[in-house]
Amino acid sequence: MSKIAIIKIGATGDVVRTTVLLHLYKNDEVTWITARHNIPVLPFKQASLRSVLALEDIDTTDVLDQHFDLVISLDDDFKCAELAASIKSNKLFGAYAKGNLICYTDTSNEWFDMGLSSRFGRERADRLKWENKCSYQEILFRMLGYNFKGEEYFIPEDIISKAQNNIIGIESRAGARWPTKIWNQYSELSIALEKEGYQCVFFKDRESIKDYMQDIGDVSLFIGGDTLGMHIALALKIPVIAIFTCTSAAEIFGYSRMKKIVSPFLEKAFYKTDYIPEAVDSIELSDVHDAVKESFILDPLKHGW
Repeated sequence: MSKIAIIKIGATGDVVRTTVLLHLYKNDEVTWITARHNIPVLPFKQASLRSVLALEDIDTTDVLDQHFDLVISLDDDFKCAELAASIKSNKLFGAYAKGNLICYTDTSNEWFDMGLSSRFGRERADRLKWENKCSYQEILFRMLGYNFKGEEYFIPEDIISKAQNNIIGIESRAGARWPTKIWNQYSELSIALEKEGYQCVFFKDRESIKDYMQDIGDVSLFIGGDTLGMHIALALKIPVIAIFTCTSAAEIFGYSRMKKIVSPFLEKAFYKTDYIPEAVDSIELSDVHDAVKESFILDPLKHGW
């Protein structure tokens, strides 16, 4: 049995998709270090997940007094990289601080070469990310010496899917950093679908992230952009229609239950933090509407709506 430390703080959706690592270390002792607000999305009942620590509180823990067999550092945030360099371990994988620089191990080149701390600089990093055709899970497993075989996400076991309710859930929001992620015809889509007998709900702010996760668990189909909600729906094995306007569709593994609708102007808007209207406007209402109608699980005739 090995002691593993995983450092992965955000964004929250990225933390959810990184939980696939627990499949690799199911017989080990895993300590997960993340941002405090991400803690509720982690699967505490997984036997291998022995400890979850908030990065903000790390100075009050004994993590620097421990010795790990492996540290997996997956964020090129300086505080995370500094922590990775400070933890005693037999082996380090991923980002670490060296002086005032963020470096990364050769074993993790495939991922970090495409990131903000790329050894090649931003322009080539963006090109490598655009050319990438592999999912995050495939890359992550490969770098760690494993083959990805469709291992699922883990989320807290008390979040339960009630997908038999035959409700379409729409996530029309996205983080402020990515304004191009917000498609501009969700309202028109819901009106068209409800005229045909479908029931639609729009997700709203909730007091806790667990309440939000359960709201997603209450729907039969999730529609939205590349967001936390999309990852939660995938974790709950709910069919997803995902709209990609500025982020990589290739990086998202759909588990055979995702329909991807990709903007023809994706390259122009690729990871741009300013608003690119062409990338949004080019997603036709009919494309998303047809994707819903093509979803066998939501055929009104089959359900007698």
